[in-house]
Amino acid sequence: MKSVLVMSALFTFAAFASSCASVHSSASAPAMSEAQMMEEMNTKWAAFATPGAAHQVLNERVGRWSLAVKMFMPGAPAPMESTGTNEVKWIMDGRYLQDTTTGESMGQTFSGLGTMGYDNLKQKYVGTWVDNMGTGIGVAEGTYDAATRTWTYACHNPDLMAGGYVPARSVERMVDHNHMVMQVFQAGPDGKEYMCMEISYTRI
Repeated sequence: MKSVLVMSALFTFAAFASSCASVHSSASAPAMSEAQMMEEMNTKWAAFATPGAAHQVLNERVGRWSLAVKMFMPGAPAPMESTGTNEVKWIMDGRYLQDTTTGESMGQTFSGLGTMGYDNLKQKYVGTWVDNMGTGIGVAEGTYDAATRTWTYACHNPDLMAGGYVPARSVERMVDHNHMVMQVFQAGPDGKEYMCMEISYTRI
């Protein structure tokens, strides 16, 4: 019953928004009846809410993984290395992946939580990320290349020295069914892009 009430409220709001938008549309456009508008809204909402082939691509990510992490700092002679574990599972009836990571970073216990999915409206893959090493919420949007089995995302990383966020990109490639590599790139102090992090995933 609760879900029915929520969907009813959403449809009512959508119908109201469509009515408001129609005030600004061309006077020559034919008016839609309330029944027609609700039918069209139902059809579009179903398309928006239904997982498809683009979601199934994410199935390769599902499982438990061991992580080998390398953090690179400009000018540092060697990367900082750490390990962790990662579990990825479907949530919301196959609409999103939930990514739970635990490990250690700079001598501290690390925990992170991410989500990933395919937005049927944007026609892009979208991810979010939070962890106990900061207070920001990361958001990334990207595409998938089936030929190379690679997701490429645009995102922003915190630059604490600069006091803000800087553009970055994440490249996640399925090497095979049991191995994946994620690399994150951003601009260094000289303005040139460098790889700031690399994570090697091995299926457990």
